[in-house]
Amino acid sequence: MMAIIQLTSAPSMDSVIFPRTRTSLRDLAVWIKEGILLGNTFHYRKKNRWIHNFINLSVLSLIGLGIIQLSLLSVILPLAIYLPIAIFCFGILQFMLFILVVHEASHNMFILSKSSKRSLFWNRLFGWTIATFYGLEYGKHWEVGHQVHHYDTIEDNDPQNCSNTIYSGPALFAYTFKVLLMPGYCQFFRKYDQCDAPKYYGLNPTLLAGQVMLWVLFIAVSILYLSWAVPVAVFWGIQVVSALNQFKIAMEHGGEIGRREQPFLRSCSSFFPLRWLLMPLNISLHFEHHLNYCVPWYDLMNYHHALEKIVPREIRSQVFHYDFEVWQQINENKQI
Repeated sequence: MMAIIQLTSAPSMDSVIFPRTRTSLRDLAVWIKEGILLGNTFHYRKKNRWIHNFINLSVLSLIGLGIIQLSLLSVILPLAIYLPIAIFCFGILQFMLFILVVHEASHNMFILSKSSKRSLFWNRLFGWTIATFYGLEYGKHWEVGHQVHHYDTIEDNDPQNCSNTIYSGPALFAYTFKVLLMPGYCQFFRKYDQCDAPKYYGLNPTLLAGQVMLWVLFIAVSILYLSWAVPVAVFWGIQVVSALNQFKIAMEHGGEIGRREQPFLRSCSSFFPLRWLLMPLNISLHFEHHLNYCVPWYDLMNYHHALEKIVPREIRSQVFHYDFEVWQQINENKQI
């Protein structure tokens, strides 16, 4: 019932934190103001709804098809070959699923509708469905929590990127080693030392019950018709998602970036070989996304090219990292 309630009403405000301040355009540097307004050129409200929905639903269908095909391989390939391939590929596919559905829906732009209420309904339906499978309360963690992250980036009330758990350098690689070799590490063993913001979410027994039901159904169907290796690979694939997400966060907000005074400069975009695979759906174009989060994922590169003409030359190296600069960023041996 919890998920159904959330589709038609605002998230329960018990134990939810909100953004503290919202920066006025008047207080921003001219080029930042111009960059934000430039993003409105690519705003989701200016998109053809049919084309926009076709793009997102087509990509979602391709992800679903990839999951099905990868699952079917479990009855063909030997276990020793299947598991390593499936774990990595399921990780990438789940990462894409989360970026496409949950993240875009949290900005109310996974599905567009002429009616704002209908649009909110469909975005919540898709967002809750995916988030429940991972035990995340979509309303608090994404509809509200992700907005807090945008307005109060890396502040002590940012529930999505706690400053002391943005790893880089040896800490990042140690986390990656643990999370990839110890299934369940990121779910059950990782400690958020002095990270108080997520505690405001509280415990949702209904959400937990929904997650258990989805996983039991998934495991039962997989074992009955395919192989036990499928749910094992999917669960282990979540570890891959966690590792990729930590690298993403290190590139976006790690080290000196997260300490900048201007909130709009506390994010960075990263360009490197295999970016399309390891950081799919333009998720590494994070400076652009924080500057104007109403630009759909498929238009972020166009926004980037237009923005390059506005960002001052002396600022570009701070907000756009390329190749070895990306490596230097994630290998910085300092925590925020």
